[in-house]
Amino acid sequence: MLQNQLTPEQMAQYLAIVDEIETLRSLTEEEKEKLVRDIMEKPFLDLLCDVAFKYVFQQDTDSLLMLLNDFLPEHIASVSARPTELVSPVLDDKKPVLDVLAVTEDGRKIIIEMQQERRKAFFPRLYYYGSKLLAGQLKKGSRYQELLPVIVLCFTNFTTKHTGCPRGQLVYEYQHREKVGGGLFTNLHSTYICELPRLAQKAIDSMNPVETWFYILRNCRTFAEKPAGIDSRYDHIFEVAKANLVPDKERTQYFRAMLSEYDKQDIGEAYFEEGFEEGMEKGIEKGIEKGASLRNVEIAKAMKADSIDPAIVSKYTGLSLEEVEALR
Repeated sequence: MLQNQLTPEQMAQYLAIVDEIETLRSLTEEEKEKLVRDIMEKPFLDLLCDVAFKYVFQQDTDSLLMLLNDFLPEHIASVSARPTELVSPVLDDKKPVLDVLAVTEDGRKIIIEMQQERRKAFFPRLYYYGSKLLAGQLKKGSRYQELLPVIVLCFTNFTTKHTGCPRGQLVYEYQHREKVGGGLFTNLHSTYICELPRLAQKAIDSMNPVETWFYILRNCRTFAEKPAGIDSRYDHIFEVAKANLVPDKERTQYFRAMLSEYDKQDIGEAYFEEGFEEGMEKGIEKGIEKGASLRNVEIAKAMKADSIDPAIVSKYTGLSLEEVEALR
């Protein structure tokens, strides 16, 4: 028996959860079992899932520290993970729940987020997260010079438009700067957006640390084992991300989160061939929208809007070159 193969009792538990979702109840028992196994019998967690991302980096502060030092310009000596709901003394104030909240040895706070799909007001959402941390620092009698910088580090499985940035850029840093001269107004609020689909294909052993993180975060669920060529410094993240080592409560939370993503995005993929053939007859884009994953279509559209080579769009979205060309 495979180490991560489900027992009959576990299978029954997860099948019962599948039946809680109205749109999935119509699947056959065989299809439901296949769905459960596809999610829960993978060797590694899907780090694109915010529940898995949160679990791994809250458990593994060594890897969290390495991640931060690989992406941020200043060296961080130590870090701890904190509760992720931002409380507020203001009644009825909106209280975000973050993926990971890290605090450095000198008290600076860093928000680390994983965003699987683009939502409305994506940029205002990130700005609000950082602003809440900044505004919550001072108490009555505090001085403004006591404010500590806040950083938002966000990984996305989609692309957004960044005017004037070179092709091939992976990480986008936003700060408060003077419009014409570019002078820094303050370093108290910085946002880093790391767009995973922008990673170009290359040999694993030729990747720099940022590229390696992109590769691991985006593809972890597909690995049967740690890929050859990845440096041993990443060994710990693979150990913590082993699906069979996750406690039962967290495994159930992970399954529910993954099932939600499947319900939103992948249920139509079983009918992709039918939808694509319809598209060939009645307009290819209609067929794509019916059968393909909506998330991948939206990613493809965003990549095309950024003038990314259609062949690269095809590679990272799973759409054929013909489908990519047909998108508007």
